Formats: sequence, structure tokens, C-alpha cells
Amino acid sequence: MPARRMPTRHPHSTALLGPVSFRRPPATDTDEQPDPIAKLAEQKTLPAGLVLSAAIRFCRVGVPKGWITGTDDTRPAPADELLRHLVADDTTRETRDQAWRHIIAQVRADPDNREDWNLYALGTAAFGLVARAARLALPDVDDPAERFAIAQHELMCAFLDRMQATVTTAAGTRWRMDIDRPNVYSRLLGGAYDHASGRTEHRRKQLTRRHDETAAEHQARIARLKEEEPREVPVGGDKEVSAHRARHHAEPDPRGMDAVIAHLQELVKQSAELPPTHRIDATSAELLQRTYLDGEPLGHVAAELNLSQSNASKRRAIAVQRLRRLITVKAVPRQQPHP
Repeated sequence: MPARRMPTRHPHSTALLGPVSFRRPPATDTDEQPDPIAKLAEQKTLPAGLVLSAAIRFCRVGVPKGWITGTDDTRPAPADELLRHLVADDTTRETRDQAWRHIIAQVRADPDNREDWNLYALGTAAFGLVARAARLALPDVDDPAERFAIAQHELMCAFLDRMQATVTTAAGTRWRMDIDRPNVYSRLLGGAYDHASGRTEHRRKQLTRRHDETAAEHQARIARLKEEEPREVPVGGDKEVSAHRARHHAEPDPRGMDAVIAHLQELVKQSAELPPTHRIDATSAELLQRTYLDGEPLGHVAAELNLSQSNASKRRAIAVQRLRRLITVKAVPRQQPHP
């Protein structure tokens, strides 16, 4: 007769069958901050959390661990260990580019382990995928949780496709994603977001000649679009790509920009009466106005405000979230623009 399995008692008095194991000891009464990467891996309701957890458990490939530890260790580094290293403030852009060049090159050149490398890439990009999914608008989905999950799925598909997509021209076939240029990860994630959000398709339609315009009108419109082409600027600790557009005209803005700025100032003023977690301070409001409405580069504005690019990027992102919350829940009355 087989021996009866006795439940193992968890320290917090939860009966579990079999031995209990932890990747790290349970938290004690210390001032240690919770590990955000471990927390994301435990979020089984999030697609990015499931992918990160699977990458940690099942991937037998990865960048050499010696790149992280500064040793000659050639063993593959787990996805969560690499992710912690990449998001650290003291990690240089060259180190991040080195890791992502290696991952993308292996995805392209190692067909036998391509599935593992794809999973490893998604796990390492989990933080960025979650952050971009929060910005992705899906108006056809009413449930916020479902919208967030679908956005992550769409970003993952676009992310994998962009790593392996090719472009055929008269000069031959090349990889769509050029990994020899700097800021590999930010360009990869930004391109995936553009595709998932519809920006790429919109841009393609803009460049197509319309049925009601002449060849000269088409060439003039293409020239104007190229002048307004957004420039990629490294911003923030993770060198997130920020687009800005130079304004080449002095005529009145047909979108009523003065009314938009006045509305923003009114929202900032009224948010001062809300709890601190809902307020938009004057510096953050200036960042919003000058970078998003006036088209100034974030780095230039941050320098004038005595802020680092990383701090300015974070403050602007928080201000956008609070502004969206104010407008969505109608916490403040909307001011009608003056005619």
C-alpha cells in the first residue's frame, strides 16, 4: 500500500500538497521594496506576465550570463535576470544594444531554437509591452481588462513580426529592422506599437497617390510629409523613443490650439483642488504643452527646466495618466472653447 502523502504546512498556515519552494525567501519585516519583475511574472491574468513566467521556466537559451556579471560565464542568463539588468539605471545604452542585437540575431539565424528565442525576447520585453499596451486605444472593446489583454497580444505579434520581417527593393532583400543602428530595443518596440495602433497603415495611405490629385500635387504633398517626419530622440532611462514635430508655419492653427492650451491650463488649475495623486503640477503641465502641443524636443525642454530626460519623461507620462483620468471620469467640467 503506497505511503500517504502528508500536506506540507506553509509558514502562513496554508496547507499545500508536496514540498513548498520559493525562488527567493518570503518577505520579512524589512524595508526592502517588492521586486516589480517577480510581481509581473506572478500576474497570470496578464499575457505579458504569463510570457515572462514561461520564459523564466522553460527557456534554455539566452544571452551569456557573463555579460551581466562581468565574468566569462557562458551559461544563458534567465529572462528575469537579464530584464533586471536592462532596466537598471546604471546600465548603459551600449549594453542594452548588445543584448538585443544578440537576441534578434539568434531569432533570425537559429531556426532550431527560434521558438525559445522568441519566448525569451518577449519575456525580456515584458515591461515595455505592458507600458505600451496601456497607451494602445481599442475603442471597439468596452471592458478595460479585456482591452488591456488584447492590446498586449497585438503588441506581441507585431513585436515578433518586426524582428523577422524583410523588405525587398531593387537593391535586394534586407531585414526590416536594422540592428546595427543604436537604440535597438526602443526602435523595435516603437515600430511594434506603430503597427498595432494603425500608425503604419495610416502612414502608408498618406504616401499613396490619391485619385483626385495630379502628379505635381502628389509630389508636393510627399515633400511636405517628409519635412514633418518625426525624429526619434532617446528619452528616459530605457531610451524610449519620443517623436516631436517642428512647426514650419505661422498662420493660425486650424485645430484651435489656443483653445486646447486654455483647456489644459484650466484642467491643471482645477486639479489643484483634488488629492495629491490626482494633481498636475505646473512643471508637468509645461512639459505637456511644450512637447506635445508646441512640438519642442523633450531633451531641450527638460534642460531648460533643470530636469534630466529620464525624470522629465516620467513626469510627463504621469501627467498624461492623470489628465486622461480627469477627462474620462469627468472629474472636472469641460470648458467650451471661445468662438
